[in-house]
Amino acid sequence: MPIYRYRVLTEDGIRKDGAILADSYDGVYRAIRAKHYQPIEIRRVYFVSQKVSLNDLMTFFLHINFQLKCGVGINDAIESFADFHGNKTLNAALLDISASLKEGKSIGEAFENGRLIFDDIVIGLLRSVESTGDTAEIISDILNFLKLQREWKNNVKRAIAYPVFITVVAIIVLILGVNFLGPQVVSLVQTCGEIPTLTQFAINVLPWISRILFLLLAVPPFLLLTRKGRDFMRFLLLRPHKIGELIIKIILWQFCKVLHVALSAKLDFSQAMDLAIKGIRFDQIKEELKRVRSDILEGYGVAASFSNVQFIPREILMAIHVGEGGNNLAESFGHISEDQYREILFRIKALGQILSIGLTLFTGLIFIFVLCSLFYPIYNYVEIAGM
Repeated sequence: MPIYRYRVLTEDGIRKDGAILADSYDGVYRAIRAKHYQPIEIRRVYFVSQKVSLNDLMTFFLHINFQLKCGVGINDAIESFADFHGNKTLNAALLDISASLKEGKSIGEAFENGRLIFDDIVIGLLRSVESTGDTAEIISDILNFLKLQREWKNNVKRAIAYPVFITVVAIIVLILGVNFLGPQVVSLVQTCGEIPTLTQFAINVLPWISRILFLLLAVPPFLLLTRKGRDFMRFLLLRPHKIGELIIKIILWQFCKVLHVALSAKLDFSQAMDLAIKGIRFDQIKEELKRVRSDILEGYGVAASFSNVQFIPREILMAIHVGEGGNNLAESFGHISEDQYREILFRIKALGQILSIGLTLFTGLIFIFVLCSLFYPIYNYVEIAGM
């Protein structure tokens, strides 16, 4: 169904822009008049960006959370957000969800229409509204989950921004120095006799090294275009010790956080496990946790089942054991997720510092090498020419 943008005047004379799904211009006009708005402009949108950012989703749930606390119904809250927000893809999905709610579908069923926008975790948590009836609480939990996701992702970006910048500068200096300045240096110093060994090495070997480094930076984006490529990238990311540990910490945090929210929403442990496992994209870890779920369904204890997983630390197993003994696993997983999150932020900061120091030294060595291999022969040439 096409998306249309419109501009209207409200009954109070306020100009308002919005987006709507409709079969035709007449359908848009009727929908606008049904709201007692005066249409000013209606136009069809042909090119729509499919990207919905984490910030867009947070803005949406923040709006819904505020509206629900003010006593507004969820359908009215969704429609009011779609009227004002600028992301056409998100707005179109929300209008489909709103239509499903008007047909009498539950919140979880309605949000199934937005599966391309909302992931399985969000949809699964919204389905739990059917068992608890507390929409505002679930929306608040989802918003908190998205806020924490954004926080650690922003920390990762800040941690790697400087190392990435330093690496790019080093490669550019290497490529420009060796491939463009190098031949000029060779032709210049050949008139004075033999070319220095270091300069010969820079001219003959370093171009290949710079091309390899360039390929190493260029290949990952292409691998991310296919599912097998993404699986291969995830496999590689788990290999380095420090990075692998950080990724496992992030996975454990998300897993425990989803379990905490799902169990607090009165889902049974099996359903909560299904929901938490859906958010994991590393197949090896996913299979391990599926085996845990199978053991629990066969009647084994929760703590005993998790004890067979190699990547779960002893302190987490102890917390699960305490929660199981006190019949309060939801609170235990909540404490575990908080501890894991603090550890994630600490490790991201430490990893960023290590990368910054290491790559700064690497870049400094490249600058020194370029100076010695290319500029020093020029200096000698100038001295000889001046005699």
